[in-house]
Amino acid sequence: MSRPKAPIGALSETDAELLAQAYRQVIPIKGHARVTHEPARPNGQGKLPEHTARRRANATEGSTAQAALSDGAALSFEEPPESYRASGISNQALRQLKRHAASIRETLDLHGLTRDQARVAIQHFVSAAAARGITRVRIVHGQGYGSRDGTSVLRYLARHWLQQLPSVLAFVTPPMGDGGKGAVLVLLRTSQTSHDRLR
Repeated sequence: MSRPKAPIGALSETDAELLAQAYRQVIPIKGHARVTHEPARPNGQGKLPEHTARRRANATEGSTAQAALSDGAALSFEEPPESYRASGISNQALRQLKRHAASIRETLDLHGLTRDQARVAIQHFVSAAAARGITRVRIVHGQGYGSRDGTSVLRYLARHWLQQLPSVLAFVTPPMGDGGKGAVLVLLRTSQTSHDRLR
């Protein structure tokens, strides 16, 4: 096995020894042991195998849904809405959502995620929760204390994205003890959701 190229910048003697020890444990893959994946070919009837077609459909659906979540004017940095409710959802539903904040167990924490990662995470989290029949979830986006200008970009964006998701019926900022301005509580539409209960 050939020696690895020296990285840019000088390594200390200790680092060089540690790197050499790590490379001693590397076992190269021989050419004949490599696995090459062939692209799926249509079966005899001119259709892709069912599992391949399903995987491609899911990928297309995910990318389409992701593209549908736009940032729009969310970063105007006006104060983001503390609450939102879709047509037909009552103020009482928002009050109940806030009142039950402490009992919400399904939580998504966006700390450490980039804008694009957060967008995808929110989308998947909301759709998975709705599919499982969960009606109340919490998304923690932080208050921006770690950002350069002390502004939580994800606080603005999360609320903007949530309003674009068809599964979201309402959201509200939780009480201080349950996340305050660093989180948002979300009411979801599921197949079991009774619309009458939310009015």
